[in-house]
Amino acid sequence: MKKIEKRFVLIGMGAFGIEVARTLRNSEEDVLIILHNDFESVRESKDSFITLKRLREMGFEYLYETDTTNPLALKKHIKPTDTVILSHGKNFETKLLAIEALKEIGVHEIFARATRDMHAKVLGKMGISSVIFPEKQEGKRFALELMNKQVKAMDEVAPGVFIVELDVPKVFLGKSIRSLKFRDNYHVSVICLKENSQSVHQKEEELKEKVYIQDFRDISLHENHTLVLAGAKERLKQVTDLVGQ
Repeated sequence: MKKIEKRFVLIGMGAFGIEVARTLRNSEEDVLIILHNDFESVRESKDSFITLKRLREMGFEYLYETDTTNPLALKKHIKPTDTVILSHGKNFETKLLAIEALKEIGVHEIFARATRDMHAKVLGKMGISSVIFPEKQEGKRFALELMNKQVKAMDEVAPGVFIVELDVPKVFLGKSIRSLKFRDNYHVSVICLKENSQSVHQKEEELKEKVYIQDFRDISLHENHTLVLAGAKERLKQVTDLVGQ
């Protein structure tokens, strides 16, 4: 069994929080979920409210419901060494009070989700570890992919630095990454190589994907491969423009 070194606590729950919690759980991390017992909010947002029962049905085991704005209530469940993620996005005032309560009990690692620019600015001034803005990040990623339809996926990971996934251009087929000398010829880095394989009898949802992170530079590229590249936008464009030619 994996030794637990750190515990992750999610306060509030929605689609974003569920994905964070599921990913942590699937990686065998110690996950605790705490819901705020504000029953007015429950009545106001019946359709989107996540109950303890629904979370149990999803396979989550450690669940509590309490007043997340009360330091004494949080102290019963949260340790100062825990990593806390405030993943709810509905009640901003509750989130601010929860952050203050977490600070009062000595929690140092706090992440909070923002749903508006103004909220992100306010949260950024509260001295927490990081502000998460998934809607803005996903919107930016979608726009990048919309403008660059020749790529499968595209994201800006740092100012001016992008990661793209793209089909292997026809001029690269049968050649290896080493022989193509991406850094010398295109000034971009190949992060990894993906291989999609699907048998005739396999359903689409059972599509299998192999990811080569090391020892892939001498593999002959074929049509089922996906290149994952990193570099400046204009440098990457030299490669992405070759797709479809």
